[in-house]
Amino acid sequence: MKLKASIIIGILFTITSCSQKKNESVDMEITSHYENYKYLNDSRPGYYLQVNNQNCYYEIQTNELVSGSYFLEFPSYSVRLPLNMQILTSGDQKLSIKVFPFKGDTLTNKANIDITLIYYPDITDLENDFGGSTILWKWEMPKSENLKLPYFELDTVFKADVPYEINVLDDYAEDLSKMDREDLLKEVLTEFIKKRENIINKNESKSYLISHIKRSSIQIYATNEEDEDLADGMISISKGKEAQPLENFNLKLLYDNKVVTLVNSENKMPAIFFINPETGARSWQPYYIFKNKKTGTWHMW
Repeated sequence: MKLKASIIIGILFTITSCSQKKNESVDMEITSHYENYKYLNDSRPGYYLQVNNQNCYYEIQTNELVSGSYFLEFPSYSVRLPLNMQILTSGDQKLSIKVFPFKGDTLTNKANIDITLIYYPDITDLENDFGGSTILWKWEMPKSENLKLPYFELDTVFKADVPYEINVLDDYAEDLSKMDREDLLKEVLTEFIKKRENIINKNESKSYLISHIKRSSIQIYATNEEDEDLADGMISISKGKEAQPLENFNLKLLYDNKVVTLVNSENKMPAIFFINPETGARSWQPYYIFKNKKTGTWHMW
């Protein structure tokens, strides 16, 4: 989905009057309760997916939040995906796996993907391999030699037990599916343009970023020092790299239509990205936002 150049230019002019200090003050109600967060117990478990794929693309969501996707040019890929940041509370977790053709319009018998759900009892115990691992579930996509499928989809659930409860989206986030699609796109694009410009001009407030990182750091049990390091990395992501145009993107709704982002229409990667002109190395800046149903303001998820 694209906007006409005149609309984008208009948005660029209007956002210059918005200050980040105003956004910070609005965010305080949402972010302040993450400070000095008290866990429900002393456990520090972690959940991961080991994904091996050949001759296919895929997208995996946990609780309708993206856990991982692959739409790059290589025919095979292997990765271990952390799930904690998509697990908001203990209980049943929804897992959705979609597999797409690597080439052509249908899956072939060369397409293969196998997925293993792994549990670690303590992901803060780096010296002892997170306390050992337990395989909770294994799955391999069945062959479709005779079925000319445009994609394959599996929806399932697994149980997780975590020492935290993240209720921000339930408490604050608006159902974005009720908004007019064009109006939603304009508002989201405004936020993405501001985010991109702040990164390029190094106007990101470290304290503002850390206040938002606190939500995710609770889910992975990060220390204050690790939060500081992550914020520094987010601020300097464009160092030595050239910002790429914000174009050729699609609007993507997640988590019961409460979270939204923009992704590249070709490789499904984050719409904000940078390229090192010497090495060609790319850096992506994922950016997920939600709209406060009480104030109408946008907030980083």
